[in-house]
Amino acid sequence: MRTLIIVALALVGFSTAAVAQDPVVGVAEPLQADQIKIDGARISLFGIDAPDPDMDRFCTANGNLFGCYTNAVRGLAILIDEGPFECTPTGEFNYIGFPYMICTVNGKDVAESLIRSGLAYAFLPQSDVYLEAQKAAQAEGIGIWQPGISVRLPWEHRADYDRPIFGP
Repeated sequence: MRTLIIVALALVGFSTAAVAQDPVVGVAEPLQADQIKIDGARISLFGIDAPDPDMDRFCTANGNLFGCYTNAVRGLAILIDEGPFECTPTGEFNYIGFPYMICTVNGKDVAESLIRSGLAYAFLPQSDVYLEAQKAAQAEGIGIWQPGISVRLPWEHRADYDRPIFGP
């Protein structure tokens, strides 16, 4: 059974790696708030880190559950509804082989839009390319930057649970 799992993971990594060299264009579907799939290609959005699924139970607004992950997935779904994504590889991969790509929809940077809407963070362990977008969201107090919102940085949350910070 263990061998079968290893072979399956290798095949998933191989099929994703084969796509990672070329731009990917098509209708996206969300896998998580910062990961998508287009025509079977699994893609991690570069320079962004959105709350993980298990973080909803820790994200609060004035002591009440706020659903940071759920809100971020909804925000991504709204962007997906705008049309096909165009994703360009960065040459980097997460720890299970998903390529990091910069994706746009209708000429709009998807990661920057999520960060600017206060639904995700600039993933500073990877890049500061979206730091200005995050500062703008903070200054406006929107999304996770609203007064009274309590949530941890996703990469710190993963580290506390011994998960890779560059995780899916």
